[in-house]
Amino acid sequence: MVSKWQMFMQENRGWNALYMENHDQGRTVSRYASDAPEDRALSAKMIGTHLALQCGTVFVYQGQELAMANVPRDWTIDRYKDIEVVNYWNTLLREHPNDTELQRKTLAQFRVVARDNARTPMQWSDAPFAGFSPADSKAQPWMDIHPDYKQWNAAAQVNDPDSAFSYWKALLALRKSHKDIFVYGFFTMVDPAHPTVVAYTREADDGQQAALVVTSFSLDDQEWNVPEEQRKFLKEGKMVLRDYGDAPKMDAERGVLHLRRLEALVFVTSS
Repeated sequence: MVSKWQMFMQENRGWNALYMENHDQGRTVSRYASDAPEDRALSAKMIGTHLALQCGTVFVYQGQELAMANVPRDWTIDRYKDIEVVNYWNTLLREHPNDTELQRKTLAQFRVVARDNARTPMQWSDAPFAGFSPADSKAQPWMDIHPDYKQWNAAAQVNDPDSAFSYWKALLALRKSHKDIFVYGFFTMVDPAHPTVVAYTREADDGQQAALVVTSFSLDDQEWNVPEEQRKFLKEGKMVLRDYGDAPKMDAERGVLHLRRLEALVFVTSS
């Protein structure tokens, strides 16, 4: 899908709106990666890298830069507010009142893609109501606050250099500082048949600069055999961004990257 839209716009002088979250979509860390506490920030960084270095205008939905997650798995149906979910559930109960397995599967699906997942109040701080409303019982928001707000909030992340928020800042700064590559450059998908590694190159119009963006959507470590044409990035390129604190292991001559779970890497070359 990414390749389809990137190539179509590139070939027809169009321009993409780049988004993976909005008010109608589930949160990306829960839907495409892992919202487990130990994986959550890493997931947000990896997905951000995948999205923000494509060609087009980047849309960052409220809370995406904080790794906000879908509603908790223990929330019961009465805590959902979206009229589509409510009506669907009522119809299900009316037509299949005794099918508890279907009801269980439907609720599990709501926890992945229901619109309410992205509509919980924005988590600004660890204050009551996550700082979204005044600490007053009369200011109760229309939806329940996600119970993880004490840890996952803006105030806790803005000064943390290892946070998802800080990574997004670095990511967008990289896009701006290398705009000939990441804003206006050509897009090419790399190894599209791979089941978990999503990689692509961006190349400036003059052919003097290029980048390789590598993201692993796997929850396991793996080896990725870099295609021959892109091995120059390992040999000659500079690693300008990564979501882990330390660099990965790689064999540049053989073109092998030892990718860790949810790892993201960006290489840039100049000629």
